[in-house]
Amino acid sequence: MEKEIGKYKIEVVQDEYPDSPDSWGNEDAFVVYDHRQFYVERKGFKPRDIWEHSQKSDKLYNGYYFFVLYAYIHSGVSLSVGDHNFPDARWDVSSTGYVLVKREKYTYTREAAFKMAESITKEWNEYLWGEVWGFKITDAEDDEVVDSCWGFYGDEENCMTEAENVVNSLIENDKKNFVGVNI
Repeated sequence: MEKEIGKYKIEVVQDEYPDSPDSWGNEDAFVVYDHRQFYVERKGFKPRDIWEHSQKSDKLYNGYYFFVLYAYIHSGVSLSVGDHNFPDARWDVSSTGYVLVKREKYTYTREAAFKMAESITKEWNEYLWGEVWGFKITDAEDDEVVDSCWGFYGDEENCMTEAENVVNSLIENDKKNFVGVNI
């Protein structure tokens, strides 16, 4: 996706090296999964231990709400939290993982925590499906890169909107720095 605004050219492309949501170090909400084709680890949170705990209690695990995470693993990975909603996927679905959400401000209720778990699952799916974008802004006159940013999860339109905001700031800055000459 490309667009020109004034003397600037914006190019939005797929981020080829996005950071995994797990690398963000979020201790309030995260995924753990244990499958030979999809594995996400978090110290102190083993899916097997959480499953054993769930057989005795459906409340909290170490201060976290926990929700079963399903993975449809067939030519890639797709995730679903709380319910297996993969059409035509009778054989390739695993449920050996969880989304954990810390019980604290804004997540005192299980319903609020579940909404956060859905959000985390959505981010993971965007990562796994390659829906992470970046933009590069060049000066169209000399093809010099003037700005770039990567790691926009979701729709590439959101990335373009952010790039347009940057270009508009560059244009405003150009106007402020322009020195007119009277002849």
